[in-house]
Amino acid sequence: TVFSDCDVNVNDRQDCNQFSENDCVSAGCCWQEHTDDDSGKVPWCFYASSGGSGYSLDAGYVLSDSGLVGTLSSVNPSSTNLGDDIVSLALNISFGNVDSIRVLITDNDNSRWEVPEAIVPSSTSPTSVSSDDANLNLDFTENPFTFTISRKDDGTTVFSSSENLVFKDQYLELSTSLDSTSSLFGLGDITRTDGLKISPGTVSTMWARDMPALAFDLNLYGSHPMYMNLANDGSAHGAFLRSSNGMDVDYSSSGDALTFKVIGGVIDLFVFNGPSPSQVAAQYTDLIGRPSMMPYWSLGYHQCRYGYPNLQAVKDVKNNFTAFQLPLDIIWMDIDYMEAWKDWSYDGVNFPQDQVLDFVNQVHEDGQKFVIIVDPGILAVDPSWNLEYPPYTEGIDQDLFIKDGFNNQPYMSQVWPGPTHFPDFFHPNTSAYWSDSINTFYSDVAFDGLWTDMNEVSNFCNDGGQGQVCSNTDPANCPTGVLDTQTTCCLSCSVVDSTNQYDFPPYAINNDGSTQALGHKTLPPSAMHYLEETNSWDLKEYDVHNLYGLLEARVTAQALTEIRNARPFVLSRSTFPSHGTHAAHWQGDNAATWADLKASSVAVMNFNMYGIPMIGSDMCGFNDDTTEELCGRWMALGSFHPFSRNHNAIGDIDQEPYRWESVADVTRSSLGLRYRLIPYLYTLFYEANQVGSLPARALWVSFPEDANTHGLDEQFMLGDNILVSPALYQGVDTVTAYFPVRDGSTTWYALGDGLVTGGRISSTSGDTFTLDTPINSYNVHVRSGAILPLHGGYDSNGAAPLTTVAARALPYELLVAFDMNSEAPTATGNFFFDDGEQVDLVAYTQATFTADSTSVTSAVTSSEGFTTDSTWGAVTVVGLAYTASSATITTDAGSFDVATIIPNTGKLSNTFEISDLAIKLTTAFTITWTAP
Repeated sequence: TVFSDCDVNVNDRQDCNQFSENDCVSAGCCWQEHTDDDSGKVPWCFYASSGGSGYSLDAGYVLSDSGLVGTLSSVNPSSTNLGDDIVSLALNISFGNVDSIRVLITDNDNSRWEVPEAIVPSSTSPTSVSSDDANLNLDFTENPFTFTISRKDDGTTVFSSSENLVFKDQYLELSTSLDSTSSLFGLGDITRTDGLKISPGTVSTMWARDMPALAFDLNLYGSHPMYMNLANDGSAHGAFLRSSNGMDVDYSSSGDALTFKVIGGVIDLFVFNGPSPSQVAAQYTDLIGRPSMMPYWSLGYHQCRYGYPNLQAVKDVKNNFTAFQLPLDIIWMDIDYMEAWKDWSYDGVNFPQDQVLDFVNQVHEDGQKFVIIVDPGILAVDPSWNLEYPPYTEGIDQDLFIKDGFNNQPYMSQVWPGPTHFPDFFHPNTSAYWSDSINTFYSDVAFDGLWTDMNEVSNFCNDGGQGQVCSNTDPANCPTGVLDTQTTCCLSCSVVDSTNQYDFPPYAINNDGSTQALGHKTLPPSAMHYLEETNSWDLKEYDVHNLYGLLEARVTAQALTEIRNARPFVLSRSTFPSHGTHAAHWQGDNAATWADLKASSVAVMNFNMYGIPMIGSDMCGFNDDTTEELCGRWMALGSFHPFSRNHNAIGDIDQEPYRWESVADVTRSSLGLRYRLIPYLYTLFYEANQVGSLPARALWVSFPEDANTHGLDEQFMLGDNILVSPALYQGVDTVTAYFPVRDGSTTWYALGDGLVTGGRISSTSGDTFTLDTPINSYNVHVRSGAILPLHGGYDSNGAAPLTTVAARALPYELLVAFDMNSEAPTATGNFFFDDGEQVDLVAYTQATFTADSTSVTSAVTSSEGFTTDSTWGAVTVVGLAYTASSATITTDAGSFDVATIIPNTGKLSNTFEISDLAIKLTTAFTITWTAP
């Protein structure tokens, strides 16, 4: 049966984003003018109907305690412009654990591409749980086949498939119904105009490419086919389509349905019960892998730019941070340090290797770290250049570079060094090749981390996907070696087969918002990778494209771990589910605009949900000239993102925070507070690593039952206890901020680098408040009921620490925040402490804190034999109706009085500090105080 593909109701048309009939038809879409539409909302160019009529579940299926196994047969096999239906499918629905269900549908007769278990896990335990033990129910219909997953306790539906299941070779379609009053989140990597919450009618496209983050509403560097759905009552569920193939995810205009439209692979769906947002996030990373622990030093402040002209400029930046008394832990180098932009090289004129070595030795002596960039593209050396470049010759000799799909030759692309080849990280020998390159380079200069950029992969050629095969036909002039023309394609590229089903598939996903060719400015999907199982080049770029950045980051992290014998730090641009188990991420190339400032926190909240908590933005903006006001606001905000780095582009004005007095002032204060909070932040990362909690989060993660939080994305939280309310608009000196409430009453205390500053918000119901926020200030509040572990603010000379090494040398402190309205206030907190760099968490101490109106207690658990000289130096208590007159410390060694009690610490009355404690971090204690 041949369906009428273009017979689509006008209300159901999905815009194909082509504006002429010829372009529309060329894109494989339908063209029908609709003259009755006066509002312009009905597209004339739209996607054809998939033509699917669904499947039935054959007799003989097996329904057991572990799930459902059977065969699906096409009800009415069809042939459309999207291809033929696969008539027989294998179905396996299983209970992965008590709170997740896996739905796997694939071809019953032929093998298909699936994401390997070794790259992204597909189960949380070796065996499935019994349906009797699960918190979810599975129901299904046989003809047509549909399935519904619901909660046992209240019957809430968390996934309900439609009858129109479509499964063709290069087009798969699966839909679920949604509550139209609920809120939808996730489905990145996209900088959305609408912010965190996805608007009905949105199509989210998954295809990694080098598109700057400043481009709103387009698919960017990574692919995360995961969503979270939040109901008005605060309950949440989620789903993850474990697929590396390109796809569109269509959120219906009425908000009552979500449809995955995938151009290959299989349907491998995981549904997560929740029922809270934090539980959905934890269930997701329980599957794909918990986030890795970051090195302690990486939570300090990072400074970088593209465009430092020479080593002296980098030295000057480092020295200026010290001169202006601004914290700096990590100094970075972008591609400026390379010789002619080649990997694993130093520019002998501007960045001589011996001088870089001396500089890095000084960096380390000063308690700081050094991170450099590396791109995956390896210069493809032409014989006429008479150039020895081992990374190229070794890759060629070992046959490690991705090949074109027609001539079985290394595919030639163009990136920064010029003509390049890309290592194939699927090849079993590439890991050793890449690790050896890192090790050789490290032996010259001991860097502390690597920044893997351009790994979508990026390609300055293959414009419009017209470069199935490229070559360097003018090696005398390609590359030019001149920055202004280095990014202009100088290769000769051609189309070998315009009908190739991989470069030009039957369904054009909404790449670049315009159904752009998949190979546009990246590798052609017809390119080939090595398949170890067959010992041949059998893997299509079409299937594995979205995995490249993840594979490079993983191999890089493994190499750094082995080389440095320490916890690795890798920052990578392209991401995929499970990336957070290996590396950090930054938002990418944003711009110096107020819209990008706001979008930075949205990215932080999204990527925490994706299991990549070490995330931040290029503070003050990467592209274009920033302004004093914008940079000040961004430094104040970015000081509280998990990854805190200022970075901008060549040719734009200098934007280090000391360039303006006002920016230096607010940065000194905001980073001063950040450095005090690092023990708390580090503990949040430990909890993420252990149980999947979110270090940075939307307010609705911590207060899901408060529907007022569901649409908020201009504020965010660090853990459950810190609320950040930034100034995001030009020219404002106030911020309108929402303060939620827990357990009937909450007091929020304003924090600064001097700790408790004097401001407080107290309420018995969530409410909005206007906060004075002049240019030299910011809004960070701690929630009552919290106990925060902190670094000390100043050394014995009254100087604030400028590195994490200096901060760790000071006595630690506790902040105990009570609700000022409670007659019997309590507070709790946690603390994790180790050396900050060990790979396996085998030597550590943990503390659990509890407090009431008269005491605070630390219950300690340490690994066997763990010792440290670090101590607790002070406890600050806020929120009681009095200032203590005396205090006693009790440990296993006995009890003794505390000599120093400082009233009215900071600027807030009824606050006091108990100091001069000198209690080892590994010692359990109780401090009891008395009222006057």
